[in-house]
Amino acid sequence: MGMNEFAGTLKERVRIERPVDLRTESGLQQAGWEPVVNCLAAIVAEGAGPEAEAMALSAMPRFRVTIRWRQGIAVGQRLIWGKRVMLVKQRIDDPTLPDRILLRCEEVR
Repeated sequence: MGMNEFAGTLKERVRIERPVDLRTESGLQQAGWEPVVNCLAAIVAEGAGPEAEAMALSAMPRFRVTIRWRQGIAVGQRLIWGKRVMLVKQRIDDPTLPDRILLRCEEVR
């Protein structure tokens, strides 16, 4: 797949956020999220995970998300796509495709 073909597949706007610890006005620590990047992505549904094979009710949809390579993207971050919120479960850097990052994500509710 050439560079131009890859660029043409990035059609979905997403925001990637990282977990941070915040302090409330009363000084209590709580978990929060801060933006890492807004970017375009190619998103493909992968179905549900192994939980679905065991017929568990908690199986959540999984997606393969491809973005341009950039610093600061890691497992444990979350990806916002429209009204969907997904947790980054795996990051793959293919040495034969150095211009992109493949993320395997699972929707959370």
